[in-house]
Amino acid sequence: MTSNAGLPKVAILIVNWNKKTDVLNLLSSLRSFDYDQCKTLVVDNASTDGSVGAVREGYPEVTVVQNKENLGGTGGFNTGLRYILQGDMGEFDYIWLLDNDTQVELSTLRELLKVAESDSRIGIAGSKIMNPERPGFIVELGANIDWKRGIYRPLMKNIPDRDDLKDYYDVGYVSVCSALVRVEVVRNIELMDSRYFIICDDMDWGITFRRHGYRVVAVNRSITFHPAYSEKEGWSPSSAYYKFRNLLLMFSKHAQKSNRISSLFHCIRRPVKKTCFFWITGNPEIAKVYVLSIIDFLRNKWGRYDYQFDLSPEVKLYIQEISKYKRFIIIPPGNRVTTEKIIQKIRHEVENPYICLLIAKERMHLFSDVDVEEIKVLDSSKKFEYLRTLIILMREGFDFAVTSPGGGAGTFGNVNYAVKNVYAFDEDKKLFFESRTQPWKLFLLTILGDMTSLIVFPLVLIVSLRYRVKIVKKR
Repeated sequence: MTSNAGLPKVAILIVNWNKKTDVLNLLSSLRSFDYDQCKTLVVDNASTDGSVGAVREGYPEVTVVQNKENLGGTGGFNTGLRYILQGDMGEFDYIWLLDNDTQVELSTLRELLKVAESDSRIGIAGSKIMNPERPGFIVELGANIDWKRGIYRPLMKNIPDRDDLKDYYDVGYVSVCSALVRVEVVRNIELMDSRYFIICDDMDWGITFRRHGYRVVAVNRSITFHPAYSEKEGWSPSSAYYKFRNLLLMFSKHAQKSNRISSLFHCIRRPVKKTCFFWITGNPEIAKVYVLSIIDFLRNKWGRYDYQFDLSPEVKLYIQEISKYKRFIIIPPGNRVTTEKIIQKIRHEVENPYICLLIAKERMHLFSDVDVEEIKVLDSSKKFEYLRTLIILMREGFDFAVTSPGGGAGTFGNVNYAVKNVYAFDEDKKLFFESRTQPWKLFLLTILGDMTSLIVFPLVLIVSLRYRVKIVKKR
């Protein structure tokens, strides 16, 4: 290894929970780095898969700190940040935060350091995240906050990599799956907000850096590979709970007067409408997940999701024969792999089918070369886009729709109601099962969701003032 004496010293901080193979692969790649001014710390969140023993045996040079319980990504990083800042590993100029399932290149750290060292005002620099399943596609290059709509917007989301990108971009926040922070800046502000546990913690931290006058940048030439959130399969009560509870906290903390009402109303409207949907369609246990995300925000309950629900298995009515249908529209219920399995099944069982893919604009590039007869793009940023799409589908007469389990709860709201026969796909049985509700319930859902949101919102707005933080002027 080449000597790098005189260059910045970096503490590498990895948080792990029950991903032994991933963390060992990451440590193996770090060992080959041509940079000897760094030490590695693994914080383990009480794993039960033998991660700690494997790391200590295979990488004795790595420091391991064990939490007594799973503190989530936020708590795990904070444990490591405290350990590093108190000097037990030595003195450092930077801390490089990494998720255990991140894949890095030999130049990933050097490119972050190059940009960070170019301006002392840069408090945090994040890598460009690439899709490990489709390596030529960008997952995101940092992200920004839409303060009016109460959402976040990744930069360069799901597009092919390009040669004309700038060296780095100033953004609202960067993902801590690969983020380099300046030690003196972390000492000046604060650790991550442990209330989040997971999800929104990196967004909150990025906003905090910027509020203290520091730049947050995403570095184009620093490349990591990490799964895209939008392409992950499945749904879990905990992820739904964290997302909506934590967004309420984040916008309550940081939204300014001009956007506070708008952002918080959108933040409350989404879980309320999902609550109404699952309640109306006979899934009260799932509806409770969204109710609790709101209730716990109101009663100041944070940290780990600790509820247990009896999510009874659905009574699925499977369709055995699809050859009588000709015009199919697929609203991708998962990632590209799942979508291609559905297409293959249709083509295998139906003679000369017409298959159309309905895809969100931000996912278009990931599906642009899929083997279908037509691709329709839905741009949710446009006014009345859902209504326009609904009318188009009704006019074109598709007779078989494939959507996510739960039908109207997916990305496209309820446009699938324009198709008479709506089904979801069972990965295990490789069969389609009914996934629709009566059209009159769709109408009731829309009215009930908006009315309930208007009733709940004043209370949410008042409680949000409890979490508001003072805005720090830039230096």
